[in-house]
Amino acid sequence: MTTPHDLLGEYEGHLSQGIDREELIACADKIPPLPHAVLKVLKLLDDPDSDASQVAEAVSSDAGLTASLLKLANSAAFAQAGRVVSVEQAVTTVGFSKLRSLMLATTLRGMARRGPVDQLIWENSLATALIGRRLAEQVAKPWADEIFLMGLLHGLGQFVLLANENTRVSYAGVLRRVTENGVDYVTAELDEIGFSHPLLGALVANRWNFPPDVCQAILHYHDPLEGIDTTADRKLALVKLADLLAHAAGLGHPNGFPVDHETIRQLLHCLGLIRTEGDVVPALIDEAQEQFKTEAPMWTT
Repeated sequence: MTTPHDLLGEYEGHLSQGIDREELIACADKIPPLPHAVLKVLKLLDDPDSDASQVAEAVSSDAGLTASLLKLANSAAFAQAGRVVSVEQAVTTVGFSKLRSLMLATTLRGMARRGPVDQLIWENSLATALIGRRLAEQVAKPWADEIFLMGLLHGLGQFVLLANENTRVSYAGVLRRVTENGVDYVTAELDEIGFSHPLLGALVANRWNFPPDVCQAILHYHDPLEGIDTTADRKLALVKLADLLAHAAGLGHPNGFPVDHETIRQLLHCLGLIRTEGDVVPALIDEAQEQFKTEAPMWTT
């Protein structure tokens, strides 16, 4: 597994001068662990010998997880002949892959209940996940749930910054820089705090034992994309495109946040998602807004 120091070495340019590596690692250490029930469910989902009844029992130990699962199972995305009323039936209906995403969405949503700033970060995380899954279905459908997960976690470092009382205070300055200077979160975080959320999020994802490809997506989603040569590049491009479209749709940032239409167009071309003449970006922004309005309620309680 990649160590925190490996990640720091890989992302050296995203530490401002004078920032001690140990200071960053200490910030990552202050994030609360995943809730016990979530850890138990995730462990079962990783076990090839576990079944729906065992997973249902673990979910049932937490009322919030149970409510979220039943809500999702009875949503329009999983149209059923009759209402899903049992947790085991809901597990079967939703499936293990989407259940993993739900566990993490519920956890992040719980971390985002402290105020409007947290709500912005949650909104962008969920919007990126939803948009990313839709894009992945057009590029390579088997990736859809994986891209959803990467999109959901791409802003994990911002949740960490807001969970730490010291950096939470500093985040008011981050938002002020975004609004007054028209810069993105990463630029404002580097100026205000000295390090940015992609590196911090990758460190925490590594500590939470997420696969290396998820950690890498969190780490590099904001980097300039130098080309799409591998499967990993295509997945990263999808997450990056989804995040840019979420921001272009006004989902998850204060006034002044820059919208990068040119990079959106470049990514659409690179991924083979533009097949018609003319500028399709405005239509995609409208589609993203409508998708979020329709699908976001399924993932919140």
